[in-house]
Amino acid sequence: MDYFPIFLLVASLMAAFSIYLIYLVKRGLNGVGFLLILYLSGSMVVMFASLSVFFSTPSPTTEAIALASNSAYMIFGLIPILFTLNRKINARKWYTVLLFSISMAISEALMGQTFLSIESGHLGNPLLGVENYWYFGVMLSEMAFTLVYSLRRGLDRTLRNYLLVALPLMGISPVIFSNNLNFITDSIWLNASLMIVATILIYETLYRDRLKRNQETMTSLEMMIVFSLMMGGIFVYYLYGSWYLFDFSMIAGMTWFIYRAIQGPSSVKGNYIRDAKWTFTFILLTFVMEWLMGGVLDFATGTLSPGVQGFLSSLSMGFVNPATDFGLGAIFDFISIFGTITGSIWFLIMMGTEMGMLALFRIGQVRLKENKVRLALMVSAYAIYTIYLPSFSPIASKIPFIPYMWSMGLGTLGPVSTQYLVPGIIGTYVFSAILSFLFGSRQICSVTCTAPTMYQGTFYDSLKVFNRTSKLGRKTLSSRIRPWYKVIAIVVWTSLLGFAVISYLDQINVLNIQIFGNDPTVFLYSFYFNFLWYVVFISIPFMGSYACVTQGWCSWGTFNQLFGGLGLFRLKVKDPDLCVKCETKACAEACPVGNTDLPGNFIKKGEFKSMRCVGIGDCAEACPHDNITFYDVRSWIRGKLKRT
Repeated sequence: MDYFPIFLLVASLMAAFSIYLIYLVKRGLNGVGFLLILYLSGSMVVMFASLSVFFSTPSPTTEAIALASNSAYMIFGLIPILFTLNRKINARKWYTVLLFSISMAISEALMGQTFLSIESGHLGNPLLGVENYWYFGVMLSEMAFTLVYSLRRGLDRTLRNYLLVALPLMGISPVIFSNNLNFITDSIWLNASLMIVATILIYETLYRDRLKRNQETMTSLEMMIVFSLMMGGIFVYYLYGSWYLFDFSMIAGMTWFIYRAIQGPSSVKGNYIRDAKWTFTFILLTFVMEWLMGGVLDFATGTLSPGVQGFLSSLSMGFVNPATDFGLGAIFDFISIFGTITGSIWFLIMMGTEMGMLALFRIGQVRLKENKVRLALMVSAYAIYTIYLPSFSPIASKIPFIPYMWSMGLGTLGPVSTQYLVPGIIGTYVFSAILSFLFGSRQICSVTCTAPTMYQGTFYDSLKVFNRTSKLGRKTLSSRIRPWYKVIAIVVWTSLLGFAVISYLDQINVLNIQIFGNDPTVFLYSFYFNFLWYVVFISIPFMGSYACVTQGWCSWGTFNQLFGGLGLFRLKVKDPDLCVKCETKACAEACPVGNTDLPGNFIKKGEFKSMRCVGIGDCAEACPHDNITFYDVRSWIRGKLKRT
């Protein structure tokens, strides 16, 4: 039997009835009228729940259960309304609107479940009702009406933008045709692209309103929770072949959408540059969503194999029994799982797209040509140096042998073997030391490393305020090298060199020491740069910005900072007297690595030189007198030519 016309009629009536209820609620209906709407929305839930049971196993018993449940609801559901007929009550509160939104979302899912029961004769999991185009057709029509009607009646600008992005994102779902693999893959890519756009929008919205005392912080967090659930649902599908978590995310997302469109923005406000705990939670949740998205894209491109065993067999460092070596295996497995995705090319592409766009937005905000050029080079370096050359270029297989391509420490692209030692590893360090001596460590820490792209976009650049407000960040202020900085740097370098020696001796068959089957330097690289670096990055609200520079966590950074400090690069001022008269001392406030002693050095010496200065240039940008200039080998050559 062709059920399509019947399903179309029922879905259309369902959509029309639901839209009418939403219309009444949005108009501001209160008191007994709102309770009646709750009653009607609940009746749809009970009706479709009982019908799905009946059609899955038609019998006199299920028919009686369906009739009894609907009759009971019709009678007992009216009791609260009858008790309030002659009373003035404020029935429309946030929790009653939330209850109404939940009933709308669940009733659509149960409608889909009823259709499934009619076609298949099986009940299955109630969340299966989400996995069909009938559910999404009704859901999107209700959400679209709610949004359009809310816009006509006036809607907060931030919430409006969020909902405008969320509507197509939730509507393009891989479970609409869950049996079509091509549709699933295409919708996942489109879904991920829209989510990247939405994430950039959230970042920019928060940044734009950073000077306001109150922002839509809770609304932003709610949206990120929905995104994380969606990506988590797709990730679970690739692991277990089940869409249930994603189905739940659709119901949760629709509930949130209708609730916020009716109720308006959250009453819980805040400001991200003043609330370290909220900011940490937001960054952590964003990273979880991005990590899951990176994994999903890895599955979609075949980088990771589907299924739990396929996933574990695809890990870059492998998987061992978590109980191995008194639990050390569990730590190794966690780092292996974590680092496999953070080190994957699609995670880097996704992160680069988000952070690169924030950096491009910032180019339009800076005024100095030097800073515009550096930011443009920084974004270009990420695209070329981090993404294209090592993964897509014709020379990708030769990267380990090319100086300066073997980045971020010994053993990055493999073990310390004789074939890589010269010119790959040694050539990289020599070449990079020369560049840092001539141009300062900015050539790495402000241009070619992945860190500056992530730190210097609009939103993340504004987090440098935590250098002054966080407990640990305050301890890194000024250019003075603290004792604990030296301890961290020594520990990092000792471990790096020690593991490099072991790796080299392994390669020449003197030793045979591995870490759960992995070369020591490969494991250490994954630990430092695919795991620990992200921990430091997420902890900006507590550790301050650019902790890799201010606290010595990055071996590659400290190496280049050392030669940068020994070399030509420094900041100079045209007139030290202007610094004496300057009332703002804005240069110290703007420095993203917390060099608060900039003004004092400018006044006493007319320049500032420190290995902690990585030449970002925010101080020159902030100077109200346009007094700060950059000095490196270019300036040195100009001076020689001028004297000549």
